[in-house]
Amino acid sequence: MTLTPEEQALKAALLALPGHLTMDSPEVQDWLVRAANVLGKHQLDPNEHWVYDSASDMLVKGKKH
Repeated sequence: MTLTPEEQALKAALLALPGHLTMDSPEVQDWLVRAANVLGKHQLDPNEHWVYDSASDMLVKGKKH
């Protein structure tokens, strides 16, 4: 399976993260949001994107500005 340039950049960003980070670190959460937006874009309208909601500790659909 060939990765798209977006997916290759996402993989490179993951591999560049320091190994000592925890799942709740801002760097990991930012990468997860980015991954959701790259890999889950087919589930979104053009004016939406995935955002992290700290109150529910989940990714939710948000409106682009």
